Amino acid sequence: MRWMLLVALLCPVAVLAADGGSGSSSTACPDLVRGAPEYPDDMRKAHLEASVILDLRVDGCGRVLDAGIAQTSGHASFDAAALAASRGWVLGKDVAAGGGNLRVPLDFRLPRLASYPHVGNDDWPATHRRVRYLPDNLYGYTTPEQVLERYDLRPQAALTPPYPYVRNMLLRQQGDDPVEYWLFMYMEGKARVAARYRLVTENGEPMVRVAFLCEGPRRQCAQDRRLVMKGLPFAKAK
Repeated sequence: MRWMLLVALLCPVAVLAADGGSGSSSTACPDLVRGAPEYPDDMRKAHLEASVILDLRVDGCGRVLDAGIAQTSGHASFDAAALAASRGWVLGKDVAAGGGNLRVPLDFRLPRLASYPHVGNDDWPATHRRVRYLPDNLYGYTTPEQVLERYDLRPQAALTPPYPYVRNMLLRQQGDDPVEYWLFMYMEGKARVAARYRLVTENGEPMVRVAFLCEGPRRQCAQDRRLVMKGLPFAKAK
């Protein structure tokens, strides 16, 4: 997930029941639901964070019946996202026992940049430094941002950025077989290109399978695809 959600009850003081249940009671209530709101796209693009305090009215099971803003974030899209998500919440009987009205703060936070051990380009195996680059599929993803949000990225090391004239990073996945690398290129603070390199051997021939995703003008994406399929500066395509 590309941001963190903090839910804490200010008034009244109560403890949320464990996920999947709402405490012991003879009356059946729905399972807890505390879905995270969508991070507003305009706020993400602007790299903005904020906090909202919601004013919620709940029933005896902690189901949200009505939601309002007790303290605004100062941004309409943050407030709207918080309200939309909270209307589907079920917070449980333990919460509802404290009273019918609750105040709940939400923090919208962007992910902090992670740091990885930096290694040189020699990290790329010599067996795949002059081989064919062939297309690969990456089902379920259409944009680089979707990869960053949902793909199981487990970077173990960062290689020297291969393209000095653009903001980019090349990461090696941890423990994958075949060996897997990811290249991300950025423009205006957003990932515009994502390329997955899988170093495989097919019918005894070493080769690199490349899944390519691009978001931007068609002409620019076509140019970036040609660049990627030519191979990396230190591992040219045959």
